Amino acid sequence: MSIQVLNRRVPRLAFITVAVSIGLSGCFGDDDDNNSTPPQQTYSADIQRTEFGIPHITASDYKGLGYGVGYAFAEDNICSLAREIVVAKGQSMLYLGDQGNVASDVFYTWYNSPERRATFLAAQDKQVVDAVTGYAAGYSRYLRDKGVDNIDPDCAGADWVREITIDDLLALYGKANLRGGLSNFVGPIVAAAPPNQDAVMSSSRMRTVGPEPDVEFDMSTINVMNGGSNAYAFGSEVTGTDSGVLYGNPHEPWEGVQRFYEFHLTMPGELDVMGVAQQGQPFPNIGFNKDVAWSHTVSTAKRFTLYQLSLVNGDPMKYNYKNSEGVFEQRDIEQVPVTIQLPDNQTLVRPIYLSQYGPMLAANLLNSQLPTWGANNLNLAFTIRDAASENPRALNQWRSMNQAKSVEDLVDRMQDTLGLGFVNTIATDRYGKALYADISTVPHVTKQQLEACSANAGPFLGALIASDLPALNGSTADCEWGNDADSPQAGIFGRSNLPFLIRDDYVANSNDSYWLSNPKQPLTGFSPLLRRHLVPFLGPNPVNGVPLLMRTRMGLTQIADRLSNKDKLGGNTFNLDNLQDVVYGNRSYVAELVLDDVLADCRANPALPLTSGGTIDATQGCSVLSNWDRRNNLDSKGAHVFREFWRKVKFDETTDNAFSVKFDVNDPVNTPRGLIIDDNTRKALGDAIAFFSTKNIALDASLADLQYVIDAGNNDTKIAMHGGLGREGVFNVAQGPGLNDDGTYKPINTGPTYMQTVTFDSQGPVVEALLAYSQSADSTRPYHRDQTKRYSAKDWIRLPFSKAEINNKAVGNPIQLRE
Repeated sequence: MSIQVLNRRVPRLAFITVAVSIGLSGCFGDDDDNNSTPPQQTYSADIQRTEFGIPHITASDYKGLGYGVGYAFAEDNICSLAREIVVAKGQSMLYLGDQGNVASDVFYTWYNSPERRATFLAAQDKQVVDAVTGYAAGYSRYLRDKGVDNIDPDCAGADWVREITIDDLLALYGKANLRGGLSNFVGPIVAAAPPNQDAVMSSSRMRTVGPEPDVEFDMSTINVMNGGSNAYAFGSEVTGTDSGVLYGNPHEPWEGVQRFYEFHLTMPGELDVMGVAQQGQPFPNIGFNKDVAWSHTVSTAKRFTLYQLSLVNGDPMKYNYKNSEGVFEQRDIEQVPVTIQLPDNQTLVRPIYLSQYGPMLAANLLNSQLPTWGANNLNLAFTIRDAASENPRALNQWRSMNQAKSVEDLVDRMQDTLGLGFVNTIATDRYGKALYADISTVPHVTKQQLEACSANAGPFLGALIASDLPALNGSTADCEWGNDADSPQAGIFGRSNLPFLIRDDYVANSNDSYWLSNPKQPLTGFSPLLRRHLVPFLGPNPVNGVPLLMRTRMGLTQIADRLSNKDKLGGNTFNLDNLQDVVYGNRSYVAELVLDDVLADCRANPALPLTSGGTIDATQGCSVLSNWDRRNNLDSKGAHVFREFWRKVKFDETTDNAFSVKFDVNDPVNTPRGLIIDDNTRKALGDAIAFFSTKNIALDASLADLQYVIDAGNNDTKIAMHGGLGREGVFNVAQGPGLNDDGTYKPINTGPTYMQTVTFDSQGPVVEALLAYSQSADSTRPYHRDQTKRYSAKDWIRLPFSKAEINNKAVGNPIQLRE
């Protein structure tokens, strides 16, 4: 094996930076080696990094592409992937000490069985298998060359950091598939137990070893109601050119498995694509090629259904079932013992219980009002089926999307493969088309079936549906998922039953449903399972829409303001420059909606009540809010006061009960409105002002003084962060765990990730982008917080795509990897 660094003229400082990073990784060939005929290589890739550590990988085959990505990623983020593989293989208790979790280990040891990994592998295209094999080899090559003691100090020398194989990555992909379904139910699945075992299991499970599993179930963990992904696609009608313009910004946690990595893949004649992928992925999940650019937001569609089983009297391990021929049967619940490894050569055995649908659930851990398995003479139990867990096509899907030649071609590729597990797709192309699509894996459950299969089966199914958990009667074949002839997977909707929209003006999505990607052309008529809420879309008079998220209203308002020049940015079209001004405007839609009414009341009645009793003179606080620019920029003064006020207001953004003007389905962007000023809102403002006053935080403090991230590679200095909360209608979401005791905010740990603005000219894609947390989680790397500083300054980065652009922005010498 060899690594060659090819000579080129580069800035001296840049060369030193890269030379240090590769100088310990192996042997270098001399110039004579370049003139000799190399031996046959299994893996071969060339890597050229450009500014901010972005690797551009060139190879002649898919193995080489994966090899280059795996090597570059390991150089920047080895600890994160190594840790996630440990979790995905059910080995956290063995290796991660206090961070280990028994429930997680039991679940993933069961789920990522050798049989399941083999089935997943068999479903992959040959090109995907080659790329994944290469990725594992590249990651392992870096670890061998560098040595485990010389990597990121966060995991240097750890016995769980080791070379990996395709088998490890298959476990990683298996876990990632479950984000919209089973992974949210790990605790209830592992805790499920038939009668007479509950007492034993509840007294010992997860208490002797590892932390307790999280027993609270929150739909926002699936539908990202508190997240902030946004995407715009503009067609030629509003760009003033023949080409489209795209903005995408998926909001994800800043650390861990969902961290994006930026790279560029080139295989001459086959693939030329750039963007980001989550760790372990050999193909961009979001990005662009010479013809198409796309992004994703998390869809509101449900990926699973719960099933209520009617147990056989006297035998909680059997349930009644009427088959498709109308014959009544008694079907078995299978007990699968799962063995996990513990330190000191110890093992632990826990069972997973399976129905024909999937794993059984301790339903009482979803909601304490739900019955335990077979309890109280109800003879009921609950189980779950997850469509995404049956979908092995995501990698095939992204490779196919990477090669799309137009928006229409992209739609065909998504419809043919149906491999996306939990996301919408928003895209544009060089021909000026704009696309929104929720073409993803959704259980084939129609409105009529959901209604019929939740009726006359006791109160629990209705209660679950009211909580937006789709739940069906599992005692009859009539409630099995349906099938579409145009679907590649049994039990999910096919292409003809999934929404998409192609327009010449625009589409947008900010984690709301498919309904209103463009107000001029609402989409209706699809299964309620594609919606955030279920109940409004059931019954004899289903609605077409419900109140939008405040962030969705902000997104659509920004478009209207740009096209009318109400935003005073000039003209009435979208280009990269004014698009960037719009998305970084950090307007607070809720402040624009309610603050005038709040201030009018405050001026008339400045003695505001406090929850703790008494009153506070709010004159100064309301003066600060009246002077606030109603934005969440670094120099915005008073944004924190409004944020804490609105956090305390009793308000659910998908209802209209806090407003005097109710939601109007014919005016969804402007309704509801008219905040009802009452004792709750007055206390909320009084409490917010009192909180900061008692903490000696100035009411007119700038947001830059309060909201930040830490630069661990630079003596823990603070980098100020703009942005706000989605609940406030701030388009550019940035949020942390909450307030410190001193009144400042804890560091941002969820928010902007890979922001790309893309258009096209005659030469190819024109792209300015930012990866908000930067390329590397390793604080010793030069790429740890360099892009974060650019984000703080709202300073976008032009991405090089052509060979000439890459040469112009090269950092260090190109590396030839051979093995």
